Amino acid sequence: MLRIETRGTPYERGQQQGEATRALARPWIERRLDELTQRYHQATFASLLHQVGPQVDGWRRQLEELYPEGAEESIGLAAGLNLDVDTYFTLTFYHRLGGHLPQCTVVGAHDNLGRPLIGKTDDIGAEDLGMNILEQTTPARGYRHLHCHFAGTLWSVAGINERGLAMGMTGIPGSLNDHQGLFSLTALDTVLPVCADVAEAIAHLRTLSLNAYGFSLMLGDAGGHLALIEKTGTGLAVLDPTDFPLAHTNHILDPALAALNPEQSEPVRSNGQRRLATARALLAQDLSPYQILTDRSPTGPICQRGEDGLHTDFAVVFSPVEGHMHLWPGYPDQVEMETHTL
Repeated sequence: MLRIETRGTPYERGQQQGEATRALARPWIERRLDELTQRYHQATFASLLHQVGPQVDGWRRQLEELYPEGAEESIGLAAGLNLDVDTYFTLTFYHRLGGHLPQCTVVGAHDNLGRPLIGKTDDIGAEDLGMNILEQTTPARGYRHLHCHFAGTLWSVAGINERGLAMGMTGIPGSLNDHQGLFSLTALDTVLPVCADVAEAIAHLRTLSLNAYGFSLMLGDAGGHLALIEKTGTGLAVLDPTDFPLAHTNHILDPALAALNPEQSEPVRSNGQRRLATARALLAQDLSPYQILTDRSPTGPICQRGEDGLHTDFAVVFSPVEGHMHLWPGYPDQVEMETHTL
């Protein structure tokens, strides 16, 4: 896993990331843009840009209005990656144009001293293995934070900031619509720079509008709080930890929110249901997230090594009170755990 450090304004940090990840990100970006060209039955990428340009421009304007820092960082990323801005913004909305959604497992528990622990795997296709990076960010304004995301993107999926707020996400199905809003992974990038604890994070997420897909998010903080939420363009649900163990995969658990959103597609739905059953069973046995993330149970392994086409690219456990990130930069049952602290 590539490790980088960025600092400064959003543009400066984007340019720094683009330059640091260019060799890793460019082949992946070109492959994804070629897939979009074929998906839209175009002979060239230029003709694809002509076809999807109005849609991309509209989503870009929404990003500029709702998350101007993200738009500025994206322009910096384009510069650092040596891509023109229109091409980069097409990549930014690749998930929406291509219909791809991240799949993961998150668990929450407490250690023997009662301190919260957040565990997360990141499950992707075999062709994308190695694309996640660890970035330490010192923004010109906002909290310093460590976060994992795809090279050359804003798509934070796990991280911890200097105040001790930690988060880990999974993808859940949400409607695609044209109202003013953010793509789910872009919305997650807004949390760690501005929120100091779980309460602030939930309040912040309530204010964000999504227009594509959704996420569940395990949150913990230095004050010992732990929470699990689900959010799509139709609302936000805070799940009651007394109802079931704190675990989530890739289908919506809150009945009211589920009724407002599409069902997860197969085989991700059944794969996620099996992983959720495994995670809940292991939590009920008082196993720690450190043990759960390396699980290879035959009926529903948490560490995925090709099941239904999914592979666990990395796993992480956050200890917010201690301010530690414990990282497995690969299949967690095969690589050594590392410890990172801001």
